[in-house]
Parts: sequence; structure tokens; C-alpha cells
Amino acid sequence: MPIIKRQDNITTESSSPGLEVRAIADAEHGTHALKIGEVTIAPNTRLPRHIHTNTEEAMIVLEGTLDVVVGRERMTISPGHTVLAPAGTTHGFVNRSTEPARILFIFPIHEPDRVQNSIEGATSGFLSEAGLSGYSSPKDRPLENQE
Repeated sequence: MPIIKRQDNITTESSSPGLEVRAIADAEHGTHALKIGEVTIAPNTRLPRHIHTNTEEAMIVLEGTLDVVVGRERMTISPGHTVLAPAGTTHGFVNRSTEPARILFIFPIHEPDRVQNSIEGATSGFLSEAGLSGYSSPKDRPLENQE
């Protein structure tokens, strides 16, 4: 397996405003199954809640402070925290700070699926997201106000 220099990782994509995703190691870089990447979440931006039905995911906070929801759990996390999302579990992040946050994500397969808002509760969990970049659904509301 090759050694991959960071500057060689020029594959950058944006899934929505305020999010930058960079591939670090995947099939294109010579892995047999792993997919590893980094996402930068701009201030006042969220990584929308979603699920991966076909795999688990590990996410390690490298920089910044984030609010996270995994299933029905929520907490504030910072560098050194690792978030584990089992397959089929809703998870997402909000960066309420004034600084960007970076997360390393790891999948044990090359092609994880990503399904947003496909299960009950996928749009619930954070207190208020109105006004944040990436906020697009009027159905998003606090758990306390779910019907």
C-alpha cells in the first residue's frame, strides 16, 4: 500500500454550503476496503443528520467544537472525541462556534450509502438550527416539539 502525502489529496468536494470533504484513502488511493476522509465544517454550519444503512462509521474530531447527535443521544464534543455510529443510526453535527471544525471519518467499506431524512427522527435532535448554513428543512425542530 502506498504512502499518501497530504498535498496529493486534491479530491475535494462540497456536499452543501460550508462543508468541504477531502478523500484521504479509498479505492483510488489503493485501499482494499477502507474509506477514510476528512470533512471541514465551517462556523455556523451543520453536517445534516443522515444514516448509512450498509455500514458503521467512526468519526474523530481533529479540530473545533461541535454538537453531535447519534440516535437520540446528543452532546458537545471537541478534539480527541471519537463518535461511533452503528449501521442504520442517525447521526449529524452542528458547528456553532466561530472557528472551523475538522472530523476524520472512517468506513470499513469503499461505498457507504448515505440516506438523509429517510427514517423517523432523522430531522430531529438539535435545539435550533434555523439560520445555520445547511439548514433546509422546515421539519427540523427540537425533540421536545416532535409530534
